[in-house]
Amino acid sequence: MSQEHIELRGASAFELQRVDRILCELARPVIDEELSPHAWEELLQLGIRVGGDATRRDLVERAWGRKRALLRQMSALDDRGPQLPVA
Repeated sequence: MSQEHIELRGASAFELQRVDRILCELARPVIDEELSPHAWEELLQLGIRVGGDATRRDLVERAWGRKRALLRQMSALDDRGPQLPVA
């Protein structure tokens, strides 16, 4: 995906912001591997299945997978196909 500015709107943009928030929380250095109950709830609301044996690394991989899927979905909605030249 290019580094150009993307203006996000609607439900997908809101969900993408939630995924970004949870990724920030998962990437924070911690003393123990425990996540806050709020983080577990956020993951569940995003449709990311969490089990008691899931490591932070597993959760980060799942969250990034969700983010990639959202970005692909948003890109497909914005894809207008080849633009015809205008004289």
